[in-house]
Amino acid sequence: MEEGGPIKPLVVTGGATRVRLALTLGGGAARGLAHIGVLEVLEREGIRPDCIVGSSMGALIGSLSAKGLSARDIFDLAREFGFPRWFIPGGLVKWDVVFRSAARVLSRVTFEDLTTPLVVTAVDLEAGTQVILHAGPVLPAIRASCAVPGILPPIKLGARWLVDGGLLNLLPVDVAWMAEPDIVIAVKVGATRARPMPRLNWRLTSLLSVLGHIVPNPGTAKVAFEVLVRAAEITLDRQTALAAAMTNPELLIEPDLGDIGLRDFNRLEDAVKAGRCAAEEVLPKLDHLLSSPSCRRKQGEIEIHLRFDPVCAMVISPRRARASVRHEGSLYYFCSENCRDVFERDPDRYLAATALSFQPPPRDTR
Repeated sequence: MEEGGPIKPLVVTGGATRVRLALTLGGGAARGLAHIGVLEVLEREGIRPDCIVGSSMGALIGSLSAKGLSARDIFDLAREFGFPRWFIPGGLVKWDVVFRSAARVLSRVTFEDLTTPLVVTAVDLEAGTQVILHAGPVLPAIRASCAVPGILPPIKLGARWLVDGGLLNLLPVDVAWMAEPDIVIAVKVGATRARPMPRLNWRLTSLLSVLGHIVPNPGTAKVAFEVLVRAAEITLDRQTALAAAMTNPELLIEPDLGDIGLRDFNRLEDAVKAGRCAAEEVLPKLDHLLSSPSCRRKQGEIEIHLRFDPVCAMVISPRRARASVRHEGSLYYFCSENCRDVFERDPDRYLAATALSFQPPPRDTR
């Protein structure tokens, strides 16, 4: 009997007997600059991932690393990241203005040109589904993955309007399992859990709010924008915590970024230092994982049939599925027993909503 669900075959060619490592870089806007510090430590230790998976800012930093740039090179490029001086809250700015230096480097580069296989996530704005990008030009995919709604404009790829991948999957560890690695390292930058909002206490804020009921003005727009950004930070922190708990990477790196906000690109050195310290702290555990005989894969080619949990749309590898159920002759896999139970109550509803774009990683020819 045929196994069902959205089945996507993927063939991975193994090299010599060694550990296959996937690196997942989460989203977090300026807080994602901490990824540079993590990459610096891995580079220093001679640890090279076999696959990089990124969402939002993690997609951008991951793409630069996958192209072959050193952590120092990425640091130098990141010095130019930032919003224009006269950015008006609520107004859209061009991605190439905020990340001009990265746009220059990634222009005309394709996924097939990259030194390390790369997967990035975005969200179909109209369908509300995750889109996994891993083929064709890199720059449009990165623009889409970083297109924060309300700040950066949606990106049209084919017939789809795409926005920030962090809306649905801020820490895409589940996507990293596409290549069936032995170890997944995830870097969680999320958002600050606590941040004072002094502008809400200003007398001027109260006056402008009253005036805003009569005449819209830049003052009320700025206050509203600050509240929106803080609300997004709270949501992102919660989402990354849930993602890490559900996908269970072998190693989770959590830089202590303190009060660095989503827009604080001017705090590059602080963010990189936090990433560096967090990576150095977990080095003993990483060395143990990399030297573990149980993680070493035999040489040869492995064919993998991937599926998606029809309830939460998480990428599911059958060998890591927490539950499964057979429905109308097809076998579906789930990230948890809860998702399985929800599916069984109304399977037709979830099967109709499993349209998710997928482009599999190319063969690993190393």
